[in-house]
Amino acid sequence: MEKLIRPQALAEYLGIGLSTLYDRMKEPDFPRKVQISKNAVGFRESEVMEWMDANTEVKDQER
Repeated sequence: MEKLIRPQALAEYLGIGLSTLYDRMKEPDFPRKVQISKNAVGFRESEVMEWMDANTEVKDQER
């Protein structure tokens, strides 16, 4: 089973605030949330890592 990252932990990992994470969730390329239970969501770790890799590559190419 794949590891799921809760929003608070993901925000801390990315070094952003929770409200900024919610703004990023509206972007079309941001990983989709997964419903864990009625009131809980998470993000697939593999999708988050792929998203980070893609954004890092873009930043590196801009230099």
